[in-house]
Amino acid sequence: MRIVKKSIISALLFLCACAFAGDTVRPGLEKIEYTEPTEEEAALIEAIQKPFFEGKDVTAALQDWFDGRLLDTQKKPDQARMKWIQGKTKLKDLPPLPETKWSEWPDAEFQTVAELEIPGYKDVRLQVVGWKVGKLQEYGVVLSPAKPADGAKYPLILYCHGAAFGLPESFMDWLARLVRQGYVVIGPAMRGEPLFQWNFPIKGKELKCDGEIENLEGEIDDCLAMLSAAWKLPFVRSNEFAVIGHSFGAGVGLVTAARGGDKAKAVVSYDAWLVNPQRYYWDRMRRGPRNWDSWEDYCNQPVYPQLVGLKKRSVIMNASIMQSPLLLFMGGAYKGSVFHKSHDDFTAELTRLDKKYQYHLIPNGDHNFVLRTDSRPALLALQIQTAFLNKHFPPLKKQPPQPQKTSNGN
Repeated sequence: MRIVKKSIISALLFLCACAFAGDTVRPGLEKIEYTEPTEEEAALIEAIQKPFFEGKDVTAALQDWFDGRLLDTQKKPDQARMKWIQGKTKLKDLPPLPETKWSEWPDAEFQTVAELEIPGYKDVRLQVVGWKVGKLQEYGVVLSPAKPADGAKYPLILYCHGAAFGLPESFMDWLARLVRQGYVVIGPAMRGEPLFQWNFPIKGKELKCDGEIENLEGEIDDCLAMLSAAWKLPFVRSNEFAVIGHSFGAGVGLVTAARGGDKAKAVVSYDAWLVNPQRYYWDRMRRGPRNWDSWEDYCNQPVYPQLVGLKKRSVIMNASIMQSPLLLFMGGAYKGSVFHKSHDDFTAELTRLDKKYQYHLIPNGDHNFVLRTDSRPALLALQIQTAFLNKHFPPLKKQPPQPQKTSNGN
């Protein structure tokens, strides 16, 4: 089978930053974006922002906001206003949310499903692999040299794709170039997603990962399990990795790197999504930008688990455990968005923690600029990325050919 290049423009239609629509809506949030908050509701929303962003336990105040929203939709405006007024009084002397408790690093082994070809890259092997994460069957790809050097151990790059529609076939040649430089690249499709964006039958079956999209929670385990399987390959250097991610995948990759501790050696992030989930959440409360489409579904659980889940997903609140240097890119063409504001929050926290990072706003780059691999913004970022990886996670250098021995030993 061959990976056939599709139109990049068509692929971009799938890679919107605000994917992940949910299945349910919490009562009281129906069509919230079409309503204007009353003075009392707006005051509560404004007052909750600071402690909410700081990771404080705002359960009582947020519950009153939800209760007020429900009463408002039930045509009980006076009772709703009373709830919002009460909520504002419950924001004093708040304790922080508890530290996140992580599960153990999941173990896994690959089962090879198929081998595909990338046009123009006969020196690169592309394998479709499957592995288990708990009871879930997941799929992804491994790109490696077609003929690994004898005894060589290649550094491993985890590629985390954008949006939630599988791996972009049109990006495989970009990954193949990393293999030519001296890396092995792995890419999970991640739970609830098809293997490829333009999915096609492989051995008579269109592959789709088990589970459902979890917005930077279960996807972390997908990545960790794939890393554990990749480290068992005979040509891969074990117990270390770098990350390259875009949008949704960059958020996944950043949290994965935090979980990876000293095993994570470098992270390259392109326009990461949900870096500060509290900001995305709060934006929806105040009827701001709709950059988290499944927010209503996420809210359809008790308030306290929501807050704990936001902290677990937060790149910013996991910054303290990050050990790898970071290279952060952001398209400059849509400056002022929640993506930029979240990255301002993130870089401020990295500076406070004295972490190593670079942050580059790419002129004329939109959210998906890296996918247009031959565009000026993408080429500029690639140049910076190559220098960063060469410094912090260099590729395996090609060995010069060994002289042939003659029969007399000369």
